[in-house]
Amino acid sequence: MTLRVITDNSSIFTDETFTDEDLISLANKAISRINTHCSTLFPFFTSISEVYNAFPDNWQFDLLGTYISYGIKMNDSSLSEADRYLDEFYKALNNFKDILGTLVNNYDNGDTSNGISSEFINQTGFGGVYGIDTSGAINVGFFGNNGNGGCY
Repeated sequence: MTLRVITDNSSIFTDETFTDEDLISLANKAISRINTHCSTLFPFFTSISEVYNAFPDNWQFDLLGTYISYGIKMNDSSLSEADRYLDEFYKALNNFKDILGTLVNNYDNGDTSNGISSEFINQTGFGGVYGIDTSGAINVGFFGNNGNGGCY
């Protein structure tokens, strides 16, 4: 999907138009927020017409489209509308973060159009999406049968 498709969709909702440079800037700010919030490494846009496939199209509409709409409405001082778009963005962002592990698994299982390559995931900060094997951790202290009465 291209940023042009996303911004044209946002323009329908916001009834505004912006320069390509402004739209790229807003999209990159959204990418920055996604990367910071989700510990991802998605690249920035360099052009409004480039095909962007770092994450699935439906998430691009949900995340980038709503953030661009937020930025447009902030620029024209429609604060109540802007707040609605920002709220929608953060709801989508939290949903996105919750299913990031599934999206990576989709990609790993060959569904590249509905998945995300692990190359875009910060492996040191992916916190909480993949389960942690605690099967050996519970057999110590109080829970274990080590004869020490629950003490270490």
